[in-house]
Amino acid sequence: MTPSVDVVNHLNHFKGGFMLVTVLVITAVGLLFGAGALLLFRYQCQMRVDRQHELEKVYAVRSALNYIRTYIGEIRDDEGKSFKYHTGSERDLGLLVKPVAAIFPRDDQNHFFMERGHFIPCSKQYSRSRDYEYGAEKWTNSISKLSKEGEYGIAINDPNATNSVKWWVNIGMRGTGGWLQEDYGRRYSFWPKDYVDGNERTKDVMRLCIIRNVTNLDQNVGCRHGWPLSKDNERALVFQITPDAGNNNVGINAIMTLSEYWYDKGLHTQEILRFRSDSLCNMGMQIAGDKVSVFYVGNGEKNENTNVDPSARGYSFSETAQMSVGTYKYFLEEVPINNISYGGIHTNADGRVEAPELRAVLEIEAASDSRKENEHPTGTSIDFLTRFRVTPAYQYDVFLEHPAGVTNRATVAQKRGKYQRIKAGLEYSFGYTMLTYDTHGTEHKGFRQDEREARLNGK
Repeated sequence: MTPSVDVVNHLNHFKGGFMLVTVLVITAVGLLFGAGALLLFRYQCQMRVDRQHELEKVYAVRSALNYIRTYIGEIRDDEGKSFKYHTGSERDLGLLVKPVAAIFPRDDQNHFFMERGHFIPCSKQYSRSRDYEYGAEKWTNSISKLSKEGEYGIAINDPNATNSVKWWVNIGMRGTGGWLQEDYGRRYSFWPKDYVDGNERTKDVMRLCIIRNVTNLDQNVGCRHGWPLSKDNERALVFQITPDAGNNNVGINAIMTLSEYWYDKGLHTQEILRFRSDSLCNMGMQIAGDKVSVFYVGNGEKNENTNVDPSARGYSFSETAQMSVGTYKYFLEEVPINNISYGGIHTNADGRVEAPELRAVLEIEAASDSRKENEHPTGTSIDFLTRFRVTPAYQYDVFLEHPAGVTNRATVAQKRGKYQRIKAGLEYSFGYTMLTYDTHGTEHKGFRQDEREARLNGK
């Protein structure tokens, strides 16, 4: 049976409509694929540009690090050192290098400054306003204070003080907490500016002890604020320096040790670190979590400007040791001392971690058999230490600025080792080595997120 003309025309019309729909669908799919490819290409270009800009930030920060690595001068913490870095994409990146400010002492607080005369009034044992006390063991004379070249410090200059006579100053650091609240930890240091050392008969000892801020009211002289350890459960981290008597270079070498002290029906000690120093500049301990190390600041090579402040020089570190579980818990958790409970680490209302308050004890032990000036190779019998400091566990903050008004900390940095400008054969090395603790971009930012946020906010 042959279809009618009307049926054929209807079928032809239906085929034409189907083809039109098919063409439109194919065209739409093609446009979608094209738009997707275009968006993908745009995204890839944006990623490449972002990556280029982020690498430029890395290069800018490395440029600043290279500057301070080779710079022998001092960068002041109140103003820092600013740089401009011009990138391959025709941008100017601002950089700022600032030495970290001391956590203790601080100008804006009522703190214990050795170099500014805020020192021991020898007529009083305890200064409530500045929260320190002094004490002595096996000797009745008080500690002397001595000004040398504009600095104050602890001086022991009595020629009759020998054989385990001790003096100490117990310093409160109220309002500063402890190393457990810091991302990278803290450093506790001092400077043994004059030190009776060098032969077997002159071997005085200096110590820096970190203790909990607890109070011992049972004794009246030198033990009211937790030192010497005299109650069960009390503990301390003790950094000690003694002369390296076996070395002929008198006056420049010392053996540094770090020990744990604890009181349990008597005093117990355990040495956990030993390190040799070839400098008697600033030295001390670095603590982060339950890890500890000791360090000293170099006096400088013969080509270095040794008048530069020690804080601008390189640091030499020992290996890292782990404190015992008992000592770590003592500084971390709530502890009962003398029937009083002292709180442990906690989070405040602002969400910030706060660690228990600590105290620092600077102690000198006259351990020599003789302290007569004419018997000492350096012609002095004075022990003099100064510059007690608590700082973060790094030396510099490096800030990166771009665009204008958007500044992030890019990294923290530390100079290590000695400054050297030595040419040997075809090799020429100079400057310190640099240690950084995180990536060299902007802190907690990836690619150009900080710049994009600033643009969206209309900055």
